[in-house]
Amino acid sequence: MKKYIYLSAMVIAMSLAACAPSEVEDLFDESAAARLDNAVNNYTEYFKKDGGRWLMQYFANADEEGVNFILNFKNDGSVEISTQNVNVGDGTFQSDVSLWQVVADYGPVLSFNTYNKVFHEFSSPQSDGTGHGGDYEFIIIGTEDNQAHLRGKKTGIDIIMTRLGSDVAATDADYFAAYTAKRAKAFNARLTDYVLTTANGKRYICNDVSTMLWSFYPEDGTLLDNGEYMNAIMTLDGLRFMQPLDFVTEYNENDVPLQNFKFQDDGSLLCTDDGASLITGPAPVDALQQTTVTWTFNASGFGGEFATAYTDLVAQCKEAPFKQTFNWMQLRMYQGKFGIYFKNGRYTGNIYLGIERIDGNTVKFIFDPNDDASFDANGKTHYTRLEAMQRMLSLLTSTEFTLSSESVMVPNPMVGTSKANSANSFTIGFQ
Repeated sequence: MKKYIYLSAMVIAMSLAACAPSEVEDLFDESAAARLDNAVNNYTEYFKKDGGRWLMQYFANADEEGVNFILNFKNDGSVEISTQNVNVGDGTFQSDVSLWQVVADYGPVLSFNTYNKVFHEFSSPQSDGTGHGGDYEFIIIGTEDNQAHLRGKKTGIDIIMTRLGSDVAATDADYFAAYTAKRAKAFNARLTDYVLTTANGKRYICNDVSTMLWSFYPEDGTLLDNGEYMNAIMTLDGLRFMQPLDFVTEYNENDVPLQNFKFQDDGSLLCTDDGASLITGPAPVDALQQTTVTWTFNASGFGGEFATAYTDLVAQCKEAPFKQTFNWMQLRMYQGKFGIYFKNGRYTGNIYLGIERIDGNTVKFIFDPNDDASFDANGKTHYTRLEAMQRMLSLLTSTEFTLSSESVMVPNPMVGTSKANSANSFTIGFQ
């Protein structure tokens, strides 16, 4: 992980200069102390106004995912802080009330100065003597109407706060429920090889995305030789990395570092810094071949001749010689072989297929029934004795299939549609 360059000393020095005595007083009607007091009062009102509800995108350090906090600032000096994070309680929605202040330090500082079990988990020392090493006091760098830019007083890490209205979520618990559902749709731990495509077409493979501890390497490189790492935080609106992805600027004509991404209608993440770079999930054909996923055929998701063949397959399995209830049929990559894995009552079997990647959305399955290497023992027995199984394999391997999904991030489920006859289709998915 790249080391974060801390700027606290610089901030302090600049603040001291800003508060220097006589020279500054000659230029302004108010003393530096008075101006600081006014700033403290203005920021205090700023955080409380319009309901005082804020989303804080918080990073404790460079080695952990960012944490979302919802803060409800009250007129009585209290603040209710909520989160849902594995490090707090049992990982369910948690909330606690404590006190807050904007205080005059070398400049205005937002301070959470009494213990809050939700928030101070990340700044209090733990059994290892350090804990997460985060902040509970933040230098106020600047504000807009609905966004505040803070910097950890101790760590120097940039923190963003965004005002939340009730239109976003009626309650804090509602927000985190929606967040959890959206995160599951955007990032799945079973899938690898997400893709970051930069403005000029350079592609990076991204992994560990569901943990928000991202790794990157060029598509034509390797993680070992060209790997980069960066932690991130997701919100309902998008994704933010703790630091800009400076390693991509060599491929960016305008030298724009990438840091902030916004969800698009199709689920992809568009970089708002350059307006072009895009994060998507693995292409459907690539997801199909991942060893971490087993794709199960949806029995009610067959179309056209596939539906007839599958109905006949279930019926034939009940008859001699098997007399079994057919359970399921899957596509999977297992021990270096791709193919169909099925369960028919007390029998399981494999029928192995070749797989040709036409493009990211188009695949051709290849099968040679005359090659004993195309089966294990039960696979060959079922193929030989079940005419409906032969039809299923013939349909699956007679043409190319277009794979499609509603999501470009987690292509689950996927529909395979025959390019020879669009009525013939199948649906596969994983849990």
